[in-house]
Amino acid sequence: MTILKGTDIDRFIAGPDPRRPIILVYGPDVGLVSERARAIAGKIAPDLDDPFSVTRLDGDILASDPARLADEAGTLSMFGGRRLIWVRAGEKPIAAAVAPLLASPPEGATILVEAGDLKKTAPLRTDAERSGAAAVIPCYADGEADLKRLVVEEARQAGLQVETAAVTLLTQIIGGDRAASRAEIRKICLYCHGQGTITVADIEAVAGESLTLGVDAIVDAALGGQPDELDRLLLRADGAGIAVAQIISATTRHALSLHKARLAVESGTPARTAVERFEPPVFFRRKLSVERQIGLWTAEKLHRIVVRLAEAGFETRARAAIAPTLAGRLLMSIATAARQGARG
Repeated sequence: MTILKGTDIDRFIAGPDPRRPIILVYGPDVGLVSERARAIAGKIAPDLDDPFSVTRLDGDILASDPARLADEAGTLSMFGGRRLIWVRAGEKPIAAAVAPLLASPPEGATILVEAGDLKKTAPLRTDAERSGAAAVIPCYADGEADLKRLVVEEARQAGLQVETAAVTLLTQIIGGDRAASRAEIRKICLYCHGQGTITVADIEAVAGESLTLGVDAIVDAALGGQPDELDRLLLRADGAGIAVAQIISATTRHALSLHKARLAVESGTPARTAVERFEPPVFFRRKLSVERQIGLWTAEKLHRIVVRLAEAGFETRARAAIAPTLAGRLLMSIATAARQGARG
């Protein structure tokens, strides 16, 4: 398969296949795109600062001179070995530069293209997905299972274990951007160095600000029908530098879980039981809030919200300059609808 998924991505990163010399790494999770691209680059060219084996190209410059990529790919390495041509795509389309190499793959070079989120119809993406000479690696925001693995992996590398409740709490704080998630986990690991196990108290001590300002409070204010509180939290989150993508991603995940819980309730399951079965598990401080949210919405309305959030996820990435405004309007409309439902 040209499009790699799951463990296939991990295997490819560990040992890039020379039969696929065109590698496209793209997606909305900028941190994960960067992390994976750099890992692949390091396998192809151990010294990324070596100008004889690594050529870096700016996508926007390449867009104005598409033939340059083929010229670079055809240039032999001065000291032998495979060359890496690392392209960071920008705002301008570069499919015209990549297409000839997909049709006639280079023998002595690997083309690594690092891109942002691409529509399904984007020529760069569709051309690469159809080519047997390419490996396409999509990078989406980590799901619950991915975040838990990330927490455990980082803790293990730091010589630490993590309490189950602490893993649950930490996965509610992080997410949306792989680089930001790793930074948060490593900060907690540093705090817990030498003590053996990371506890809930440790996370609250280190990430207390994130718990207060973080996305959970924003999510609960939106889906719980508290527009005034939501407005205050969004302002504080903006000042704290919490990414819009992280907020939208967390709201989408929660809305999906809420939809599943609401379907169970509409089939006869008590709301409290649905909260206990919630995925991911709800931290005890949020249980009453989530139970109340289940009662505010129907499954049909939650489905429509999930669709709107998915659309907003793309729109905020495509229009980054006004992303906070777009996200704020949507979340405020959700909060207002929930409040009206509570009054009704």
